[in-house]
Amino acid sequence: MKNIMDIKPLYGFGSLKFGATQKDVEAVLGPPQETETIDVEGEIHEVEVWSYYELGHAVYFEKELNNVVTNFETDNAEASMFGQKVFELDQDGIIELMKKNGFEDHEVEDDPELDERIVFFNDAHMQFVFDNGRLGLVSWAVAMDEEENIRWP
Repeated sequence: MKNIMDIKPLYGFGSLKFGATQKDVEAVLGPPQETETIDVEGEIHEVEVWSYYELGHAVYFEKELNNVVTNFETDNAEASMFGQKVFELDQDGIIELMKKNGFEDHEVEDDPELDERIVFFNDAHMQFVFDNGRLGLVSWAVAMDEEENIRWP
């Protein structure tokens, strides 16, 4: 099992690209510690999630698309993006890093009940979840156009 740490917006995670098969993922990360099938709210298709708790990663496979990767998540403190460790950055640092790399379309949503703040970057199909002011999770997905057609890397 090899741990990957390089977040690549609109492309993938380390050597894994969006559109990778389950076999591709297993070749890089090994077998998942847990798998679960979930129904996506507001969607008619199912997603299979492979969890790698020891690595701090989750990989999402769209069943409707022949079980290929469409989303990654990580909470691994060593994860980096554009050469910087993202979990060392605060909200302003994340926004600055994203803007410096061409991603500007963002919005911020607060959930006072969970004491969470989510910074969405729509043009990168990414979200950064902050708990009590600290980055706790990064989630990113394959690009889609306005008609929701997938743009594979």
